[in-house]
This record gives sequence, structure tokens and C-alpha cells, in this order.
Amino acid sequence: MDYDVVVIGGGYAGLSAGALLAHGGYRVLLLEKARSLGGRAAYLERDGYTVEYGLHDNRFASQGAAAAVFRRLGRELRFLEPGEPELYRGGEFHPLPNNVGKILRSPLLPFPAKLSASRYLLKLVLGSPARKYQLSLEEMTSRCRSAEALELLRVLSGIGIIAPDLRHASAGEMAAFLKKALRAKVKVGYPEGGTRQIIEGLREEIEKNGQIMTSARVTRLTLRKGIVGQVKTETAAYAARAVVSAIPVQELPDLFGGKDLPIKFVKKARELVPTAGIALDVGLKEKVSDKNGLLVTSDPLTMGQFTSNIDPGMAPEGKQLLSWYYPLPQPWMKNAEKVGREEGRLRDLLREMFPGIWEVVDWERAMHLSMVDGFLPRPGQTREDRPGFTIPSIDNFFLCGDTTGAEGTGGDAAFNSAMRVADLAHRYLQEAPEEEGE
Repeated sequence: MDYDVVVIGGGYAGLSAGALLAHGGYRVLLLEKARSLGGRAAYLERDGYTVEYGLHDNRFASQGAAAAVFRRLGRELRFLEPGEPELYRGGEFHPLPNNVGKILRSPLLPFPAKLSASRYLLKLVLGSPARKYQLSLEEMTSRCRSAEALELLRVLSGIGIIAPDLRHASAGEMAAFLKKALRAKVKVGYPEGGTRQIIEGLREEIEKNGQIMTSARVTRLTLRKGIVGQVKTETAAYAARAVVSAIPVQELPDLFGGKDLPIKFVKKARELVPTAGIALDVGLKEKVSDKNGLLVTSDPLTMGQFTSNIDPGMAPEGKQLLSWYYPLPQPWMKNAEKVGREEGRLRDLLREMFPGIWEVVDWERAMHLSMVDGFLPRPGQTREDRPGFTIPSIDNFFLCGDTTGAEGTGGDAAFNSAMRVADLAHRYLQEAPEEEGE
């Protein structure tokens, strides 16, 4: 058998799991359907700009999940620290009151709202998040009578766990995020060189002891006696002792031809709702702002940053790169007219914040994304509800990615799941007979 492990998917999770297993001495084959690596964290070069697939800061920087993967590989991720986040309101930018101390000092809130918002933040971080997983933030704040406090909580949930609608935000997931944020010395970091540093570093580790194939769409997995025996693409079939799936679990039942998987797993996978929205990247011929932190609006809830103000290497000298994200309900993405109106609303908002911006555009890219993060962290889709890292009926098959029950959301869940799966696959490969999977 040519490989010990086949990894399906070349996003953050697949690259990380493949790199960790290759670093551990296993022969790895990674199959990616696209022509380039990175998945929803891919990057491209465009006229001297390095353009990412939306916003890609890393929570907690060197204390975060991406850095933990690289430490296991004996590598170091280099981070740049953005400026403090700001909230745009009333025609001006203000420091975002994102903790109790800042809330109490903020001129944006009347005194009763300060007390109310602080009370609910403290209520979130006290006690076990697990007891709040199935409670929505709307239910938790049902007695709150301060519109200003509720608006701030909506903003903090929107940027913290990408769930701006309090009806569809798990209080437990928000609590887990806040607890970790309180312990972190650095709340967010931007990887120097952007996602390129992460993707290329992981690629190098895999290629030391394995192979990466792009434009290799997996079409079928064959199962025999509880073992995935073959991984089939449109042009070839591969066998390995273990298989790691790093694609969204929503797509996984199709690879088994709609059979062989437990009905409960298929139902859970099919029903998992991702986050969605509009991503807008703009190359600017000249600089329109010197702000270098996360910028947030509350009505509608949007967020963005001038990436090249954090890392000047992301844009040509004298020019500027802006990336912005507007979360929208996933069902809306099927309505092109509605999404078009919301994109227009976002463009008007950017014009208001940065007068003259649309007169100095070098190029722009608007994307209407039906999946941004693999799951919306709402009750019923928390880490205790989502699929785990294995399927009990299949011995040599492992799941990683931001649709599993890993800690965090988005990239954090992807990296955390990859570390967990690398450990599980290593244990399996150590214990399983060499001939299994052939």
C-alpha cells in the first residue's frame, strides 16, 4: 500500500491533520478538489495584492489553535497585532466596549445599559458553559429591558461567534468563547503574510513525507467490513490504512452513495446549518483610512478591516486592501434579489464610513457565500450536538473540520479538530494490523 493515510480536503483542517500525521512519520496523500489549497481560507495573488477568502484573523494569536498546530510541527507562526476594535455609530468610530471595564467607561451607553450589559456578560462567564449550550442568548436576556444593552450583546455575539441574531446564538458557545478570551493575553492576531503563511507551512510538512494532489475531486468511498477500502476520484482509486475526511459533514453522505452510514449520523449531518453572508474584498488605488483594527457596524451587523494597514505586504506600496463581511441567514442566500439589496446596503455603508472610497477602486470582488463557517453556533448545533471525530461503524475513518464537535468556531474548530484526529488516527495506525484497508 502506497500510503498510510489519505486525507480528503485541503482546507485548514485537512492540511493540519495531514501535516501532523506526516510529521509523525506516516505516508500521507492529500486530495483537494480545487486547483489551489486552503479551502475557505484560500488566497490568491492579484496585481501585487495578496487577497484572502474574506476575513482571516486568528483568535488569541500565539495562544490560539493555529499556533498550537504549528508548535506540534516544531514551527512558529508569526503574528502581527491589529489595533483595537472600533464601532461605527452616529457617523463616527468609537472604541468597541467589548469587556466589562470598557463598557463601564464607554460614552456610547447610558448608565442603566452599562449595568445591564455588564450583568449579562458576567452571567455568561460565570459557571459552566455546558449548562448554557441549549439556551439561546435571546432566552437568557429575556428580562433585559435595555435596547442599548441588547444591541451591544448582539454585536459581541456577531463578532465573537458569528451569530448576530440572539435567537440563533447559543449562550453556552458564547460563554465558552468569552471565558477563553478573558484568559488570553492577546485577543486576536493576524498571521504575517496572511493565510499564505499557514497554508504553505502545512504544505511543506506534508510534502516532506507525502503527496498533495489538487484538482482531485473525491467521488466515492467504498466500505467493506467496517473499513474504508478505497478512495475514488474521477480518474483514479487510492487505498490507505486510514482515511481522514476534512470536507463539510453535510457533503459526506454523498461520498458513500447515500448508504452505509448510520441514519442518525446522516440526519445530523444533513441538517447542520452553516453561517453565510457577503464577503467584499476591495483593492484601492490610494489609502482612504489609517485604521488598523477590526471595524464593526451594528445596524446591520457587519465587520471588516484594512488588511494592508496591519500587514503592508498585502498590497502594493501606496495602495490599500479592504476586506469586509456581512453575515446573513443561510436561507437568504438562495434569494439573489434579496442578497443583492443587502450588498447594496453594505456598499452604501462603506461609502458613509469612508467618503470617496468607490472613486478610488482598483478592483473589487463580491462573493455571496452559502457557507462561511461550517455551522451556526445555535442551540442544537453546539459542540455537544455536532458530529464527533469518528463514526462507530467504521474503524479506519476519521472526521475533522469546522463541522465537527471541536472547540471553537471556523478556523479554531478546524485546527482543534485536526489535532484531535491526528491523535486518534495515530493510535489506530499503531494498533491496527498493517494489512488492514488493503
